[in-house]
Amino acid sequence: MEISNKIKEKLNSNKPALVVSGYFDSPNIVEYISSLNVDGVWLEGEHGPIDFSNVPNLSRACDLYGVSSIFRITSHEYGLIYRYLDLGAQGLVIPHVSNKEQALHIVKSAKYFPIGERGMFTSRRGLNIPKEEYMDFANNNSLIIIIIEDVEGLNNLDEILTVDNIDVFFIAPNDLAQSMGIPNKNPNDELDITISDSIKKIKKAGKKAGTLSNPEKMDHHLKLGVDLLLIDTSQFIKSGISSLLDKIN
Repeated sequence: MEISNKIKEKLNSNKPALVVSGYFDSPNIVEYISSLNVDGVWLEGEHGPIDFSNVPNLSRACDLYGVSSIFRITSHEYGLIYRYLDLGAQGLVIPHVSNKEQALHIVKSAKYFPIGERGMFTSRRGLNIPKEEYMDFANNNSLIIIIIEDVEGLNNLDEILTVDNIDVFFIAPNDLAQSMGIPNKNPNDELDITISDSIKKIKKAGKKAGTLSNPEKMDHHLKLGVDLLLIDTSQFIKSGISSLLDKIN
């Protein structure tokens, strides 16, 4: 089933990609969100309820509208990485990458020969693709996003950026704030400067950068050249309901 990866296409065309997250654990919800013409849906397998049994139908719901299905997983474990891909994930978000060795291991786990050592199996992404073409298709089509979210990762960012076949280097503000000893309650200049400087470093290295954004910060992030913007949709639900309650209370 040769379905293109919308985010990969955006990144290859040097156009920013919009990815949305939220309480998306149902194919029906994911189908509706995908119909809104976003580029990707962030599906939460690290902090949320999603597990292996959910991956096929959640990714199919994205496929209906040509939207990239991106699953955040819990670790760098070899079998975990390729099993999500085997089940139909178009992209993976791998958390807590702190050094070059971890980044190399992730690529090795996610890509087939000659790039990596992904376990041999034709996933549902390989249906109706000739077997001799499937490995190249999978290597080119799978999206790999690694999250830099602690001080150690920032200190090693130059080395991490030398690793090829990683599509997006994502700077995550909340865990980073915790690692920096910053209370994650109010806007913080030190954190904002650190995130901006890290994004600039990623772009200077010729790589693609991602981060968590919102309507207030989106213009700033676009000006920095952020390639993948993650927006949490729960903020819109909360503000929308609050505005309605204000009218009747």
